[in-house]
Amino acid sequence: MWYVGRMDDVAGLTRELAEVNKQIWALPDNAFAEKYELQTRRDALRKRAEEYAVDADKERSTEVLLAELSGLRSQLTQLEGQRIDLVTQAGGGATGTSNMGNLGGVSLNAQMAEASGASRIQARIGVIKGVLADRDVEVPEAH
Repeated sequence: MWYVGRMDDVAGLTRELAEVNKQIWALPDNAFAEKYELQTRRDALRKRAEEYAVDADKERSTEVLLAELSGLRSQLTQLEGQRIDLVTQAGGGATGTSNMGNLGGVSLNAQMAEASGASRIQARIGVIKGVLADRDVEVPEAH
């Protein structure tokens, strides 16, 4: 069960995480040791935040989780539709210079996926599927 104290913990954790991120951004590029220390702290805070998120998901109904799962899958499908079709862009399979173009396309697709939050969405899908699996709920296949 979520308790008021627990929500205070989450709020404090969120503030602390924001502060650590702010400190990282404020450091000069060559402050490697300081950045490493702050990034290690940030990783630990993120791990705690993930634990809170899983606990919160355990309190949510199966129907709500399935609806969120469906919505997240739709978002991923839309993001996949925005990817660069490397075969089409390369002229249908021509060789030579098109291989270099493909490397750029692969890189651009990866950057677009990162910027769009695709990895975050995939991670969230994994968490939801894990909670549903713990409940022995059969997760429908993605369409």
